[in-house]
Amino acid sequence: MKLIVLDCDGVLSAGEAQPFDPALLARLAQLNRRARRGEPVPAVTLNTGRPSPYVEAVMQAIDGWQPALFESGAGLYFPQDYRFETTPLFTFSHAAALMTIIDRIDETLVASGRAYWQPGKTVCHSLFARQPHTVADFFADVQQIVQSVSSEITVKQAKLALNIHPVDVHKGTGLRRLAEVTGISPAEMGGIGDTAGDIDFLRMVGFSGAPANAAPEVRQVAGYVSPFADAAGTADILNHWQV
Repeated sequence: MKLIVLDCDGVLSAGEAQPFDPALLARLAQLNRRARRGEPVPAVTLNTGRPSPYVEAVMQAIDGWQPALFESGAGLYFPQDYRFETTPLFTFSHAAALMTIIDRIDETLVASGRAYWQPGKTVCHSLFARQPHTVADFFADVQQIVQSVSSEITVKQAKLALNIHPVDVHKGTGLRRLAEVTGISPAEMGGIGDTAGDIDFLRMVGFSGAPANAAPEVRQVAGYVSPFADAAGTADILNHWQV
């Protein structure tokens, strides 16, 4: 194994606005330092739906030096030369369709106070519900808006958000791009994820793991499922992989 690719929420922490485990971050940073020195251990990077500024900060915390994926494969952050790259799969047609979709959702859901956008997204947009509403309450409405605008855009329901993005932009296509720029094949990578959005890339890697909090469909594809949740589960998976 040459590279470990991690989701963030549910893997490095219990989720949005929840604390990180400092011991796990220190362990990941140590792996990155050893890998950079040429020791036979994998480096560590990210494949997360979070926006680029968040990914940049977490990569600093783990002393990451390999490229990291943000917005569910929509972009790559290159720490060594401080560069951000949007996937070549994102087209002007996608941008125009997303602009129309966002405007319509703003008019119907955001303006009424039922929903809000996660800030900082440019390709894969995340819509959150304001209490007492849930994203399930308006999933059908958002899906109808998306389908009326473009067949090139999809909406997927996650635990706390609706993710709206081009059909061909996801964590799997992001991982293929990561393999291209690093020269590391997916078969030489390990991956850890917990939600349905992680399945595309977990099926591609040579070693896959999931913490106990992972969705049932994720546990079905993971090569190893930890009995522990969140960060404790990730630490256990690293132990299982002996890294």
